[in-house]
Amino acid sequence: MKSCPYCGAHYGDDAVACTADGYPLGNLPDSQENSVEVATTKVQCPNCGATDDYVPAVDLRGSFSWLVFFAGGLLAVLFRNAGRQRRVRCNQCDALFSVRTPLSTLSRVIFWLLVCPTIIALIICLMLLLHAILSH
Repeated sequence: MKSCPYCGAHYGDDAVACTADGYPLGNLPDSQENSVEVATTKVQCPNCGATDDYVPAVDLRGSFSWLVFFAGGLLAVLFRNAGRQRRVRCNQCDALFSVRTPLSTLSRVIFWLLVCPTIIALIICLMLLLHAILSH
């Protein structure tokens, strides 16, 4: 069995390159295939119901956001990226789905703690501006 080193898709022994991303395929021993899996417990595939049988999938989204950078700084961007759900592919039915790890949940909370003061400050500034406009 061959596996794509980039997306983790599995192919037969006669395949040469991954059909999804074009990476050359390599033979992986069974012990190495299991080490590619994401280390989370009790995650079920929404399509077939397989438990903890998935590999990381290619994430095609960008990781930098100017809006997040201006609202919370570089730390907010880092925590936003760490808090995002991870795309994975089920080994049984090849369905794509997202998983959230405990670290990503914590990172998401810290992200909102960094961005909320900016949102509150903007709301206060808008209220003061409206008050100044309406009072004249």
